[in-house]
Amino acid sequence: MSAQPRPLSLEQIVAAGGRGRIDLLRHCVQTVTLEPLFVFLAGEYRQRPTHVAALALFEMFCVPAAPCLLRAHQALPPREPMLAASVRAIRAQWLQLQSPQPVAAEDAVAITVPTHGLFDNVVRAVTNDPDGPYASLARRYDPALTPAENLPDGRMTQAQRLFVENTWKPVARPRLVAAGFWQLSSIE
Repeated sequence: MSAQPRPLSLEQIVAAGGRGRIDLLRHCVQTVTLEPLFVFLAGEYRQRPTHVAALALFEMFCVPAAPCLLRAHQALPPREPMLAASVRAIRAQWLQLQSPQPVAAEDAVAITVPTHGLFDNVVRAVTNDPDGPYASLARRYDPALTPAENLPDGRMTQAQRLFVENTWKPVARPRLVAAGFWQLSSIE
């Protein structure tokens, strides 16, 4: 009797890329389980940290009124002031870079590349919570099924449809794609 193959982890699906990654990310959006999507984006950011990407991730996922707020409150502002302070410094640098006027020497801030590990504590909080949305999705997601087939009854709820139509498509996806996360352009 042969052993059943172990199902792929969310990390393995994302790392493999292709249709499997697209389906997983689409399912995350459809179910408003955005923690795996954030983990993927934080990994992309880690490889190419930019001011605009840091600001987009922070504003879309980490601030208290974020459109895609993560369920990892202990790792987010206001409970985690260091993240907010780091992003304030990144924002000041970004604004200085965007300014058409030269900045007086006494008002100038040093321009640095944002730290690649800016969101590491948030990723750890999301992935290490055994009762959180990330772990829950990891237990129930079947990569052999389509995103719709992974939905209960194969359909999105009204709340999920409203999120996709009123938040994801017009607000979050365009902001994230503009920030350099071009892989999301096909995620609906």
